[in-house]
Amino acid sequence: MNLKIAFLHFAYCCGPQPDNARKILQGMEIAAQHGADWVLTPEMALQGYHMMRGDKPFQLASIHNGILLSFQEASRRYGQRLFLGCGFVDDRTPRNSCVLISADGKYCNRHDKVKIVPWITENWAHSGEEFAVWDLDGINTSVMVCADAYFAEHGQLIAEAGAQLAVVVAAWPPGGHAGPPEEAWKQLSRQAQIPVIICNQTGTEGMDCSHAQSAAVSDGEVLFTYEGEEAVLLMDFDAEKKQVISQAFEVIDFANCKEKNY
Repeated sequence: MNLKIAFLHFAYCCGPQPDNARKILQGMEIAAQHGADWVLTPEMALQGYHMMRGDKPFQLASIHNGILLSFQEASRRYGQRLFLGCGFVDDRTPRNSCVLISADGKYCNRHDKVKIVPWITENWAHSGEEFAVWDLDGINTSVMVCADAYFAEHGQLIAEAGAQLAVVVAAWPPGGHAGPPEEAWKQLSRQAQIPVIICNQTGTEGMDCSHAQSAAVSDGEVLFTYEGEEAVLLMDFDAEKKQVISQAFEVIDFANCKEKNY
């Protein structure tokens, strides 16, 4: 069985949240038009990574306040598993999270970022406590949020838990952030001995992500990347052999799709 995985490589950093939500839903529809089974979004895609530094209103998601309902409905409509990067609150504790919504529209899992960076963009969030491994469509999958992927020991943890794939949702531009991110991704793949796929973002508002890369990594080497304008990126993954089978991203230009009223 081959899975088609879509990466929503859009500009999200400064929101506003309603615009980001519309983008994600548009991206899910475009991905559905191209047969995507999984849809990945970057770190804090819903509110925008810089929401604490701006003057635009935002609301953290929870399982109670209805913020997730439109994404659950879209997942159910398109039969997609969604990896939603968002600020999340659980029992009054705010988190920088990746929420997993199943293809039948149910909230099913959540990874809370463990390595919170000590500046205003993230210091509102409480750290997560673990790196879980979940069976997602027959693939033992672990999720990391951005800096979680920097530490090789995290690769060892998920390897010991039986991970076969790591999904990283990121707001990670090149340079000035603990070195080139691809070196961390390669190290994570080597340590865990599994493929690592990274959904990053673009844009120049808030921080310059115009050259930030979404990527696929395996056996400690970068297989292919994308950087540039907003796009839906597609790749194929062999769910039985647990390996990336694409040679490059298929790039769907988001601006052209918006003009077509997807």
